[in-house]
Amino acid sequence: MRLNQASDFALRILMRLGQVDEPQTIDTLSRTLGLAKSHVMKLVARLAQAGLVETTRGRGGGVRLLRPPSEIRAGAVVRLMEQDLAVVACLREGPCACSFLPLCALKGAMAEAAEAFLDSLDRWTLEDLLKGTQPARSLERLAP
Repeated sequence: MRLNQASDFALRILMRLGQVDEPQTIDTLSRTLGLAKSHVMKLVARLAQAGLVETTRGRGGGVRLLRPPSEIRAGAVVRLMEQDLAVVACLREGPCACSFLPLCALKGAMAEAAEAFLDSLDRWTLEDLLKGTQPARSLERLAP
């Protein structure tokens, strides 16, 4: 299973927010994580809409975690960010041209595998991820 960049970037944003106590600006997150500001803005908006982060405007404002890291599950973040978790065409909504349908064991096997992947991620909280991760170093400073 291959995840899109939104899942990866959203998890990185949450990890960075979990490493600091003070609110982070979009610019700071963008520079530190080496991500485009437009990506960070869009992802922070989705994370805020889902109740994972809080955004505050103005001086002293920024983005911070709304929930403790122990309550944020990696699987939930991936489900939030992924548009299509179907690993094969027959798992997508709508008609599918497959000569084995409607009775095909492969469809069930792939559905089970996708669910096992997400179940595995559900065992990891943001707190777990933070324990085994070094503090983020600014990728802006690493550029030549």
